[in-house]
Amino acid sequence: MNISENSKNYNSVTILIEIHAKDGQEEVARKVFTTTIATTEKPGLLSYEIFEDSSDKGTLYSIQEWENVEAFQAHMSAAKSGLKEATEMLRDMPRISILNQIGRSAL
Repeated sequence: MNISENSKNYNSVTILIEIHAKDGQEEVARKVFTTTIATTEKPGLLSYEIFEDSSDKGTLYSIQEWENVEAFQAHMSAAKSGLKEATEMLRDMPRISILNQIGRSAL
């Protein structure tokens, strides 16, 4: 789906994923997090950005825009089988938030 800058897909949903690497596992977590997001098939994923907290290495965030919440939920259901392996280097399970936009800057 190609969405122009002047149009808005009002059904799209923004997801925030936050992870915290175990001490000593920051590099591994960074590599797994960025590689997994960038290389796996995700039908319905429109865009993503990945960030690391500059004052807390090993705290990583991904902001993702999906066509709709159902596409994201279908992806998460399919990904559950490999979740244990993908999260072994984390202090706790990833925090996932479905965000509702309540404001926006003028362009």
